[in-house]
Amino acid sequence: MQTTPNTVPGSITSSILEFCRSIAPNEPAFIISVPLRRSATSFCFENVDRKIAKNGGSKVFGWAIWHIPDRYFEAEHHAVWRNKNGGLIDVSPQMGQRRRMLFLPDPSAVYDPKCPLPNILAPDGTSPEALEFVQLGNQRNALLTRCRIPGSAEIRLFDADQNELAAIDRRIQELLIV
Repeated sequence: MQTTPNTVPGSITSSILEFCRSIAPNEPAFIISVPLRRSATSFCFENVDRKIAKNGGSKVFGWAIWHIPDRYFEAEHHAVWRNKNGGLIDVSPQMGQRRRMLFLPDPSAVYDPKCPLPNILAPDGTSPEALEFVQLGNQRNALLTRCRIPGSAEIRLFDADQNELAAIDRRIQELLIV
């Protein structure tokens, strides 16, 4: 059975800080994840809007920071809720029901549903496996972007796209085992 690796960094290391500084000048911080009832995975911007409508507060744009040691760093465009006391809380469900995440605030990363920001990847090191992992991640993201229906979160994969995605995912899994 294939499982999703835990990509939440264990701590904020100097290499994670360096990656984050290449994206935005703010400091990343671990925040708790308390999903809003009936919230949907991959709909963080809408989930935060629902939380604001219900409880007030504000939306904070930025990046969820993921990491697999010796493979890659990844920044995924994300939004979290700032409560009335100034605390940041992730109100969207995370894969594997993770209860915390590393978040990099970035006020310049405003969400436009017609033009979503791509994930940012960087290798963790210079090994051939790390470099290939990032190359595959970029290919995967480009494929999903290419297959996205404009103005929606829906992705339409035709047979050739599904085969290409399956091959990429297979190789990524192989690189995780090495």
